[in-house]
Amino acid sequence: MTNSLPDRLTKMGWNEIANHLEALLEDAARDSLSYSAFLDTLLSLEEKGKADRALKNRLQQSRLPQIKTLDNFDFTFQPSLDEKRIRDVIAREFPRDAQNILFLGPPGVGKTHLALAITYEMIKKGYRALCLTSHEFLEKAKEAMEKGDTKRFVRMLTKTDILLLDEFGFEPMDSHSANLLLQIVAQRYERGSIIITSNRSVSEWAEIVGNAALATAILDRLLHHSKAFQIRGESYRLREKKKAGFVFKATETAVNEENHRS
Repeated sequence: MTNSLPDRLTKMGWNEIANHLEALLEDAARDSLSYSAFLDTLLSLEEKGKADRALKNRLQQSRLPQIKTLDNFDFTFQPSLDEKRIRDVIAREFPRDAQNILFLGPPGVGKTHLALAITYEMIKKGYRALCLTSHEFLEKAKEAMEKGDTKRFVRMLTKTDILLLDEFGFEPMDSHSANLLLQIVAQRYERGSIIITSNRSVSEWAEIVGNAALATAILDRLLHHSKAFQIRGESYRLREKKKAGFVFKATETAVNEENHRS
């Protein structure tokens, strides 16, 4: 084998073929592969390598805190959820239509799990995503305002196919952050998808952003093209603690009463 072949392949960006060329040639000779079959093997290897690297890059850029899937979500524990409807959202590739997804419900019912799982499935399909918690959003918004760099901040949150805002409403927003959120929602309207998880009902969003008119403007754009999932059920985390005998009866009663009020 000519020593320069791997180097030439690497320079052309065909890294997978370059890294495995010697073994590929040996296999081809052993199996008496035709030229077309050998070429197909080379191209398939390179295509898979490029796809794997691209997926890795998209996952890194997304800032997903962890990988979650629908297969390890216990739908039987949350009967208020329609599994088929959730899977249809993925099958129809909601980012193609810039559709928004809202998961609403009390703490611990699986909102974040579902949001991360759906986002992960879309990343695997080639979409770009960015995941931020409400706290991270507020911190980055504050930093951008202090540096006078809000345009870059808004651009960063509008250029991805999917923006995931987790735990929205966990902390109240100041007027500057709320206005930045409106800018982001407005610029993404009918151009990019937003996924939001929140334990606050939409009727409480005026309290979260501190301005009823602002909340209305945000909700008007979010809900126009959206799928909303209201989850009513027991907390997964409390279920596991109850199994271990760590939850007192009074705590269980209080949580169930709160869920019934939601």
